[in-house]
Amino acid sequence: MEVIPPLAGHELLLVLAQFTVLLLVARALGELAGRFGWPPVVGELLAGFVLGPTLLGNLAPPLFEALFPQTAEQMHLIEVVSWLGVIMLLVLTGLETDTELIVRKGKGAAAISLGGIVVPFATGLALGFFLPEQFIAQPDQRLVFALFIGTAMSISAIPVIAKVLMEMNVVRRDIGQITLAAGMIDDTMGWVLLSVVAGLASSGTVSPGTAAQAILSVVAVFGLAFTVGRRFVRWLVRVLDNTVGGDMIKITALMALALAFGTITQLLHLEAVLGAFIAGILVGEVRRFDHRLRHIFEQLTLGVFAPVFFALAGIRVNLAALLDPTVALAAAVVLAVAILGKFVGAYLGARASRLGTWEALALGSGMNARGAIEIIVATIGLSLGILTPDMYAIILMISIVTSLMAPPLLRWTLRRVEFSEEEKERLEAEERRRESFVGNLKRILLPTRGGTNSQIAAQLVGLMVGREDIEVTGMYVRSASNGDAGSATDEEVRARLQRIGSHLEPLEDHNVRSVVRDTEDGASGVVLGEAERGYDLLVIGASERLVEGEGTLFTRFVDDVIQEAPCPLLVVSARGAEDVDRDADPLSLGHILLPVSGSDYDRPAAEAAFSIARDREIVVDIVHVVSGPQHATRVGGEEAVTHAVELGEDLVNQIAELGHAMGATVHTDVLVADHPEHAIVERAERRADLVVLASNRRPVTQRAFFGHRIDHVLRHASCPVAVVSAT
Repeated sequence: MEVIPPLAGHELLLVLAQFTVLLLVARALGELAGRFGWPPVVGELLAGFVLGPTLLGNLAPPLFEALFPQTAEQMHLIEVVSWLGVIMLLVLTGLETDTELIVRKGKGAAAISLGGIVVPFATGLALGFFLPEQFIAQPDQRLVFALFIGTAMSISAIPVIAKVLMEMNVVRRDIGQITLAAGMIDDTMGWVLLSVVAGLASSGTVSPGTAAQAILSVVAVFGLAFTVGRRFVRWLVRVLDNTVGGDMIKITALMALALAFGTITQLLHLEAVLGAFIAGILVGEVRRFDHRLRHIFEQLTLGVFAPVFFALAGIRVNLAALLDPTVALAAAVVLAVAILGKFVGAYLGARASRLGTWEALALGSGMNARGAIEIIVATIGLSLGILTPDMYAIILMISIVTSLMAPPLLRWTLRRVEFSEEEKERLEAEERRRESFVGNLKRILLPTRGGTNSQIAAQLVGLMVGREDIEVTGMYVRSASNGDAGSATDEEVRARLQRIGSHLEPLEDHNVRSVVRDTEDGASGVVLGEAERGYDLLVIGASERLVEGEGTLFTRFVDDVIQEAPCPLLVVSARGAEDVDRDADPLSLGHILLPVSGSDYDRPAAEAAFSIARDREIVVDIVHVVSGPQHATRVGGEEAVTHAVELGEDLVNQIAELGHAMGATVHTDVLVADHPEHAIVERAERRADLVVLASNRRPVTQRAFFGHRIDHVLRHASCPVAVVSAT
């Protein structure tokens, strides 16, 4: 077989030089555009005009020819880099497409989106039949050209809209949500239309048969993607995260999926961008691919690859063509149709959804932005041989003008949209969830030997997280230093892990995972090593080691794990619950005792208690204990105690508000006692099935220590005790 020679030195030199110049100039002008409040894409596209035939080609033709020789082979090399930028941009668009939001706002957003697609598509389609032949690359395919123009008029730019909404801090408001939902539906339908048109262009003819085939291909791709594909993507990300771990493997998986899906859709003549868009949506639905990872991918895309794509798009255009009277007139007509069609369609859809005038105006303004998406559409149209260079330049001009006009119009209209009471309550609930300890859990590790304490811990975890998409890993470590566990057979280990899994209801089966590790050393090192692999909570079913009056409260294993845990902890202990091979009866919870002290770490414990109790017939008794002697000895005596009680009442009422908001039934009480820890134990004996305590971890010598009060409750409480430490 003949060996293909590598890329010649001169071609490689040119690619590197082109990449460097395009990236630096595009990023510089993008930053400059941002200083003026414009979308960075405007500056990055202008970089292409500066470096292309529009400016550099006219001012210094030899330099332009030397840097960007107009040969197909050389241009195709840098095009590969720019197409990676396109793929990554569509992945970002998919990641930003919130399917839950679309479903939640579907009724109103669908009407707005319908108007925002049908009207501009119809006007664009009509325009495509009236434009002179000089704007059509293949005059015998005017229908394909008209369909493409209609599609180009229908697109909205979610990134531009989202940026303005985020800048104004209205992205979570009703108007922000419905704007995003309508824009997402528009984008999705736009990529479907583009794929259909691309399929028709590839076939060379437009007939009912070819149109049906293109539409069926798109339907089949979406159908498979959101059934088999969705399950496969979730499984793949989970497996890679569990076996390899780390951010890098998840970023790699995202890019590999985008390229693979893009390959499939390109093979079906539906354009690779559709596959990348779908991959972004599916990965975005995976809880483990969180906002931090999206930000990393976004920085790489917008910082390196996307600017090169936008700049290269500008290099293809000579804006001098727009000075021709015929081209200028056509550009003005196309721009007017693009703006009016989108504005009128979105406005009418909003009014049909019974939105107010200012809301409808805001939607019409925002959805007019075409931004980067229009540039991608234009590039695809040029590559498919649908657009002439003049028409390509006109569509790029539409992208710039609409991206410049949409933000100020959107800001002006959004300031006049008033809040409703329902909207205020929803925003407050979302703010609580963003700051929530329990609401941000994704992966939980539960090391176990199968004992009763671990079974109780598993039950509490199951109640706490409910049916959320949270993975709980039951981990069994066989160690020579672990007593009877060191000699446990595979069958015994499986039985003990299954016992733990049975207590994790109502978690779905696919969210429960089992891991077995063998070690010659202590089990704590293995558990801590696993906990460092991206877990958000480490749950310990802790058996007591010694009797009252002796030193340590826990075994050495539990002490080591508590002291060195790299993530928040939930430690569950029930006095005397030591039996490894007994299937413990589920806790019967009627009352949860939640002592609070006013510290910063009260909230995570309160959230855990309220999450267990919410929507169930469980009462959370919130109690604050004032130490009588401590306050009575201060100046003022009884007045000091009274003041402390008043502060305590404010404290428990604040915690109660959180409980009510989370859907839990709560009672509050403030006690005065000589020894608060004794009062908590006595209260637990009278009316509590579980005590939930908040703590931070404090190393004292070489043992775990939560504080004297918590240690006392752990030793003497007659019911199980759960200690939550989020620090």
